[in-house]
This record gives sequence, C-alpha cells and structure tokens, in this order.
Amino acid sequence: MKKLLLPLIIAITYAASAHAQIAPVYQGRFQQVLDSVCQKNKIKGISAAILIPNEGIWTGVYGESHSGVPITKDMYLPIGSNTKTYVAAMMLKLQEGGLLSLDDTIGKWFQNVPNVNGQITIRQMLNHTSGLYSYTDTSAFFTALNNDYTKVWQPEEMLPFISTPEFAPGTNWSYSNTNYLLAGLIIKQIRNESFAESVRKMILDPQGFSHTATYPAEKAGITIPHGWSTDGNPAQLTDMMDAYNYDNTAFLSMATSAGALVANAEDVVKFWDALMTGKIINSNSLAEMKTLVKLNANNGYGLGVMWLRPLNGRTGYSHGGTCFGYLNENFIDSATGVAICILSNQDSVDNNKLLTRVVAALHKETVKMPPTGITQLAYEGINIYPNPATDRIYVTLPNSNEAQLELVDITGRIAYRTQLKNGSNEVRLPDINSGLYIARVTESGTLAYQQKIQIIK
Repeated sequence: MKKLLLPLIIAITYAASAHAQIAPVYQGRFQQVLDSVCQKNKIKGISAAILIPNEGIWTGVYGESHSGVPITKDMYLPIGSNTKTYVAAMMLKLQEGGLLSLDDTIGKWFQNVPNVNGQITIRQMLNHTSGLYSYTDTSAFFTALNNDYTKVWQPEEMLPFISTPEFAPGTNWSYSNTNYLLAGLIIKQIRNESFAESVRKMILDPQGFSHTATYPAEKAGITIPHGWSTDGNPAQLTDMMDAYNYDNTAFLSMATSAGALVANAEDVVKFWDALMTGKIINSNSLAEMKTLVKLNANNGYGLGVMWLRPLNGRTGYSHGGTCFGYLNENFIDSATGVAICILSNQDSVDNNKLLTRVVAALHKETVKMPPTGITQLAYEGINIYPNPATDRIYVTLPNSNEAQLELVDITGRIAYRTQLKNGSNEVRLPDINSGLYIARVTESGTLAYQQKIQIIK
C-alpha cells in the first residue's frame, strides 16, 4: 500500500472544525425540501440550519416575518424551552468547578418560599421529578402577562405564581418551568450576577455563539420576526405584533431561565454540536445529562435533554420550545452527529408536526448523503483532476494493474464505474449529471483513494 499523505487528513479535520459551508449541491436540495414541506403544511416562516460533522453548515429560510418582510438568516427567534438545555449545561459546569452538587437540596438557596420544598435536589429539578407546579400554568401568570406586554419582569417576581406541588419529590415526572426558574436563581446566587451575564460568560462567548442572546436583557440590535398565532380561531393566523402591539418583552422576561433565549438557527446547531462533542461540559457531565427518566417506549428525559427514537430509524437527543407566536424543534443524530434546528414564527404548527414533518424531512436527506468528509483519503501518486470537472476527468495511477474508479452520487448510488490502467487515464463523463460526487479508487478491492469532486455541465 502506498504512503498515506497525513497533511491532507489534517487539513480536512481543520476545515471541518471551522464549520465551512456545505457543498452547493446539498444546499440546493435542502432548500428544495424546506420549501416543499413548508408549503405543504402552510407554515408562515422558518429559519433552519443543519450541521454535518466533517462537512459544514447549511442555513436556509422560508416565508415571512410579516407582509413584505421575509425571514432572514440573521434574525433571532425565541428558542423557548431549548433554553433549559443551556441551563442544565451551566449547572453541570458549576458542579465541575466544585461550586455545587446536583444532589444538593435546594433549601440551601431557597427558604420560606411558598410551595417550594427545600428537600428537592437540583438533579430532581433538572430532570423534572421535583413535583414543583409550573408557574406558567397559573391563571395569575397569564393575567399579569396580558396586563402589560412591554413590562420587564424580574425572575423573583415569578415565585408567587408557583402553586401547590403535584407530587412528592422523586415519585413521578412532570414537566415544569418552575424547575428551571429556580435553577437560574441558583446560578444567580452562586455567581452573583444575572442569568444573562452568566450564560454569556459560561457558554455563549467562550463558544463564539454571536447570534444568541437573553431577551430582553440583551435587546439592543436584535431583530425578531413577528410571531403568528391562531388566537383561538384555528382557521386564521393573527399577527400578534400587529393585532396586540406585542413585542415579546413581557413574555420572554417572564420565561426567565426556563425559556428566555433567542437565537438564529445556525447558533443553535453549533450549540448542540459543541454540547454533544464535549466542548461545553466534560464526558462525565455529559453522561449525567444523558441519564434518562423513561417516559414511554420512544422518549426519555435527562438533564435538560430529551431522548427520541426513532426519526428515520435513528435515535438522538432534542429539546423543543414554545413561546407565544413561536416554536422551536431540533434533533442531533446519535449515529452521525448531524444536528438540525428549526425555528418557526408560528405557534399553531405544533411541536410534533415541526419535528416529524420538517425536521424529519431534512434529516432524511442527510441520511442519504455518503459520509464524505470522515473517510476522504489520499495516497501518494494517485491524482484526480480537474476539480470541478465538466465532461471528463483524468486519473493518474502509478504502480497498479487492478484498479477501479467509481463515482458515487448524493444518494450513495454508484453513478459511474470503470477500470483503470497504470499511468494516466482519461475518463469521459457523457452521461453524468451536474452535482457533487465521491470519486473512489479501489485497488484489488481495497479503498486506496477518495475525494469529493464537482461535475458542472
């Protein structure tokens, strides 16, 4: 076997870490799928992103903010309860630093707060086995919200909305925003700064997430598209900003650390990639995060993450989110590391539809893709050029008498195959369509060379 050229492999790894743009042939296909599924399901607007390890990132948009104003890739949309994943990671980082233990009881930070049992552990809050009643489910919460859409609320002002516990700590499971309200207040006490300051210093700035912010604390310079809701009439969408002078301030400040983050889709997929590859928390913390409370045959809840199966036959992790006028769904494939984020400015789509129709459709396209970046190989003396090519390519093959060239298309289908001789080979491509292919050279049945090659006609 010929000598492996390590510099090429190193260059591939470096390019992948920089999150280059995915090849144009895939970008076009992803946009076609996004447009088609959004039109079919009558979705108002979407910002989407896909991160494929060792390939890059694709971003796409569909629809409008409001009349005459399209959704753009740099707009920030509320990610709702996906905020909880960031908070859980922050708590795990504090544990890594010895500033708390997930098995600490919360009475250390909260005394004499009505309906808050001090014997609840941090872990029980993060996996929703605390029994705490969700403060956002009380009628008093909605009354206060609707009184003034422009008021900036402080997290401590949410404590009176906590009603009677649903069950004793550790005896059942129930999703509750109170768990992550209190988690944010614990972070505030430990670090002696606001949640907005902590999430920026602990996660956003170190990871370079420059299009994520805590709203309304970091409101300046942020454009959020108009949110749309059925407003009680399933047959008609209402522009909440136009109809009610609604600007997200009250709700997102009341959402606190349970749901106050806003971001673009690209930052969200970068977050999930960084989280699941150990760039934010260490391997022990990640194992704790993935320790699940089983909910049913297809779902389980860890620490700020949901385990899902199956999506196109694959398992993975996720955490959706809901705000007035907005929805968020995402998925990271455990087998491939592919991360997908969908942010919508229409809350009536429903999270399950967003996952099983939009996310699933885009994910299905990534399943079809050949694993190009991770297996790209180069060996001394083998060369394929030009790249891009038109109607022919040249393959230089020294010291081999049993070699074969294959061109593999986006679906993994072998689009062309031919035998190669020693020396220079001219390969004509009269029936090959434009697109991105994988050129593979095998010697005696063993893969010797592989590279991406663009055919343009």
